[in-house]
Amino acid sequence: MLFVDLATSESRIDMTYTEPVSKLLKLGRPDGPWLEYPALGLTRENLPELIRLVQDDELRLMARPEGLPEGEDIPEWYAQVHAWRALAQLRAEEAIPALLGILHHIDDDDDDWLGSDAEDVFALLGISAVEPLAAYLADEANPMYARASAASGLAEIGNRQPGARERCIQGIAAVLEHFESNDHGLNGFLVGALVKMNAVEQIDLIRRAFAAETVDEFIYGDVEDVEIQLGLLKERRTPARPWRFLPPELELEEPVDAPRRPDVQQKKEKNKRKQEKKSRKRNRKKR
Repeated sequence: MLFVDLATSESRIDMTYTEPVSKLLKLGRPDGPWLEYPALGLTRENLPELIRLVQDDELRLMARPEGLPEGEDIPEWYAQVHAWRALAQLRAEEAIPALLGILHHIDDDDDDWLGSDAEDVFALLGISAVEPLAAYLADEANPMYARASAASGLAEIGNRQPGARERCIQGIAAVLEHFESNDHGLNGFLVGALVKMNAVEQIDLIRRAFAAETVDEFIYGDVEDVEIQLGLLKERRTPARPWRFLPPELELEEPVDAPRRPDVQQKKEKNKRKQEKKSRKRNRKKR
């Protein structure tokens, strides 16, 4: 972990990044709609420096300055968020390898900002990102939530670029074909990505994955929820189980004393411990 005070941080940044990229280090928390980064003077000439900023591990690991009140931020913590958004708006196809290279931070550092932005970033990069995303998704060496973000990126591209829709669906379905060996959570996200694209043509594959009990229903519900979303079923044939997670449009009220599966409680406790551990080293958190 790198420990620096504000003065040291500012001097290092001033020496490392030049205008207009250095402006991103002072913008602060990016709440609300994305800024128009080209309006800040950023152009394709700044791509090498923007890519370097996105990959700057020293900046990513920058510690809370001594004396900073708890709950307050420093703008440098959000510079990389602004950088990948700027790269997306500049349609920086050259940045795709670097952007894929940081996706692991979604899992390793619980990077909420990257997890939320990734699909929109890749959607703006468009068709050029399809094959790299499909390859990243198919690589079992990559972490689960990063792969899920790649699937979401493919779904978003497919929805915005009709000409790429079939290839995006194929990229997601090809991985779901391995549902028996996949992480059940990943299968849930893959199903969700196909539903997002209204990929009715993949319903047989989706049904097989659910029938094998390899899809985490906390991600997108069960097979009947999926069939309803795809317009293949008007209403449930069986009673809804009270412990499953549903997307907002399908969410049902649950009784307070609804039964909880033991494995779900264990997963929650494990995730809580994981979050507590990571919160000690993470500075940038979307809250």
